[in-house]
Amino acid sequence: MGILIEAPSRRQDPTGMPANAPAAVPAGEPAGALHIREVVRITGLRREQLYMWQRRYGFPAPLRDTFGDRVYPADQVARLKLIKQLLSEGWRAGAVVPLADSALQSMVGLAVAEPAPLPAEISQAVRLLGEHRVGEMQNHLSKLLVGQGLRKFLEQTLIPLNEAVHERVVRGEMQTYQELRFADLAQRLLRDVTRLVRPTRDARQILLATPPNDPNQLGLAILELLLFTEGINCLTLGTGVPAQEIASASEAYHAALVVLLFDRGISGKIAGQEIRCLRRSLPDDVPLIVSGRAVNLLAKPIDNVQVAADFNSVMATLRARGILPAAPVSRVPDLPGAEQTA
Repeated sequence: MGILIEAPSRRQDPTGMPANAPAAVPAGEPAGALHIREVVRITGLRREQLYMWQRRYGFPAPLRDTFGDRVYPADQVARLKLIKQLLSEGWRAGAVVPLADSALQSMVGLAVAEPAPLPAEISQAVRLLGEHRVGEMQNHLSKLLVGQGLRKFLEQTLIPLNEAVHERVVRGEMQTYQELRFADLAQRLLRDVTRLVRPTRDARQILLATPPNDPNQLGLAILELLLFTEGINCLTLGTGVPAQEIASASEAYHAALVVLLFDRGISGKIAGQEIRCLRRSLPDDVPLIVSGRAVNLLAKPIDNVQVAADFNSVMATLRARGILPAAPVSRVPDLPGAEQTA
């Protein structure tokens, strides 16, 4: 009878050791660090979840072994176990992954409120997306836009629908590709409408962007169109823009104000770092407003930065600063059935 012997891999690390040798944690790394395969086995989490959380929230923050593979220190593994327990109790990933250990411990065993029932129009859109009936959902949203009018559609349908879709993704009821498909469809719809809305010529110009690692293009499109309906001329740089580029564009285009929008998938720590970096890059006399769910996680206020928790707060802040024009916006009056609600 032959004896099976695992042959060394041809792939070698820089020291000449075979790549399938037992993973060795480099000197200086904490004892007890576990390879990602062990973390998956112990916690019951999926590799894909760990990768996505690292990208979105900055946690976990694995080290690398001599072969370049991810290894997780014991304190991170313990925190991941807590997160897994809270997920099993019904908490959303976005609500628990960015939190510190002490906060996670205090949440164990607490009841999670069931999500509030959705209005019929939004529930139908979610159902159509979940059943991959994207064409029908597009027709459904188009009819709602015509029936509700632009402003009401944005505030009462599209914004809560965007939140509902994301919530189902983090709860595992939908896949990420479905959220991406919805975002693309919604942006196409908004692009068709944007050409019908024009600010006055003397409207002040506001710069919009999201920071690096923030893909919230749909949020930018919604905010841009809301500002258009109020007569604000928006200069949108797009998503994932470095602070220095935002500052340079603000100077080149003489922006009256900068709005930085954070997606729900960025931790408070990362949000604070990005905000401080941008504030240092901007001239002191250029106001900076930051908005989005991540700003609610900021540990403390940041000097010369105004926080607006949501889109309505952004609009209120602009009114308080006197940036919204007194004259109404100019509209092309050929949106059938649309109400002039703005």
